[in-house]
Amino acid sequence: MKKILLIVPVFGLILTACSKPTHDASQDIQATPQTQIAQSHDAATPTIDSEHNAQNSLDWAGEYTGLLPCADCSGIKTILTLKPDHRYELSEEYEGKGDGQQFKSQGTFSFDSSGLLITLDKNAEGRKYFVGENFLESRDIETGEKIESPIAEHYKLTKKLQ
Repeated sequence: MKKILLIVPVFGLILTACSKPTHDASQDIQATPQTQIAQSHDAATPTIDSEHNAQNSLDWAGEYTGLLPCADCSGIKTILTLKPDHRYELSEEYEGKGDGQQFKSQGTFSFDSSGLLITLDKNAEGRKYFVGENFLESRDIETGEKIESPIAEHYKLTKKLQ
């Protein structure tokens, strides 16, 4: 008799655990064509917040270093310092070529209308860089587009963190 008294509650517990989940009313709401279009558009298009960009949201001022690709040497050791007042200092040394002479320039830079690209003045031949979180990426000097090449990942300068 005691065994039957134990089996009944255990059996009831098992049946309760195996029951169907309750109905979710949010599944009953049918999407209208407008919401379906909006949802597919949102999924396909990344949101760009025009109020937040590299210029006003990142701590871009500082010293960036790296070894940029070179056509006729082993690399260009580059140090680019961006100052909060939009001035820069650029130092370049062509490794494996010449006598280790450094080329230095300084001047001003400006952000483009998107706030994502900077352009150095004529003292640095109008070079362009994409500004990212703790890095600069060298861009095509004419168009500002990303450099497409098998060594594209080597066109980055890394920020020296304090």
